[in-house]
Amino acid sequence: MIYYLVNDIYSEYEIPSVMRASVLSIDSLKKIDELSAQEAVREPEELKSFIERYDAVIPLGITKDYIERRGFDTFKSLRELIQNALDEVELTTGKPEVDVKKDSLGTWIIDRGRGLKVEALSIGATDKECWMRGYYGEGLKLAAAHFTLSGFTVYIFSKHHVFKFLAIPKGSDNPRIFVLMGKSKKEVEGTEILLHGFSIEDDMLKRMVSFYNRDLVGKKVAEVYSSSEECTYEKPSAIYDHPNLLYIRNMFIGNCSDVARRRSLLGYDLWWFRLDVSRTLMTYSVPKLFEEAAKIFSASANARKKLVEKLIDSKMLITRKLGSGVVIEFRPIFSIFEGHLFVYAFPKGMLDTMLEVLDLKDKRHLVARATGDEDLESAVKLGIIPFVVSEELSEEFKQIPPLSEVVKRV
Repeated sequence: MIYYLVNDIYSEYEIPSVMRASVLSIDSLKKIDELSAQEAVREPEELKSFIERYDAVIPLGITKDYIERRGFDTFKSLRELIQNALDEVELTTGKPEVDVKKDSLGTWIIDRGRGLKVEALSIGATDKECWMRGYYGEGLKLAAAHFTLSGFTVYIFSKHHVFKFLAIPKGSDNPRIFVLMGKSKKEVEGTEILLHGFSIEDDMLKRMVSFYNRDLVGKKVAEVYSSSEECTYEKPSAIYDHPNLLYIRNMFIGNCSDVARRRSLLGYDLWWFRLDVSRTLMTYSVPKLFEEAAKIFSASANARKKLVEKLIDSKMLITRKLGSGVVIEFRPIFSIFEGHLFVYAFPKGMLDTMLEVLDLKDKRHLVARATGDEDLESAVKLGIIPFVVSEELSEEFKQIPPLSEVVKRV
């Protein structure tokens, strides 16, 4: 390309100066692999009416090996594309509304956000705000590359442009990822991503976003808005009366029994929590997960009541007769999410809620923390209600006065 044509492309695609050196002519692909270059600009018959021409190509600087090291699969890739779209629309309209649909061409992810800027194609580049679902500045590129390597061409239509992802050389064990930049025949408000030839599974789509999951309709126990130390925006975390589901910032992470290695009695959608770069929940981050869940229970009386009911149903929280009195026993099952939660946190107001559900609230002043080794029968004779708890539980359980202290008081 001669000089003025190059500058026309910079202007047409609003390419920032820091990216201009990486913009290549389409002919340069032939130096890598001529057959792949020829196929790159060839469109299937059903898409020819959408695309006018291609003008240039940008290498992303990543290969198949890099994407595999990040652990991207079809599920994670779809989630990244959908969450990016949700962020865009929520930023511009305040409401995360995205259309995901299937037709004869494949699967479309459509948003009415700001549209795609070329700088978004740089690995690590991000203009995300602190509250947004995306974070690392690579999700769009890795997700699109995954589908491309899986045999599904990815097209992104934005305004009057089209971006097409390529893996070249095609027959290589470790192809490089490129993006063709072209002129589209369709004018798009926002962004429309086409995963050509790919059909999303209905069950996967239904679960992908918490507020699109029909199974959760009418099941919300509590929703609490809060900010974090790093971000002043208030965003919602929620608890659902639906077992074993874990969402982070509205996006489905998986069954609690799989990702947190503990099945849960309730479903969770936690906002102020981030996955690692492989988009998985690592062992070292599990305590933070419990702490975030505990914040919702601390803030919501309804959530605490539902939790107590679940603890009673699962036999973790019981009362038993002893002489003329009663003993409360809390024996959490650590293989259950809600049982293990108490190792890390004792939500504010939890004791009062437990006593209320157990119909013992008026005897709050007589409750004493105890172990199974103490003389519970003597305490009961004094009118005390021993609360037997496991030693492994959170230090915050010590807010319940010990048995010896209450005995002195009565």
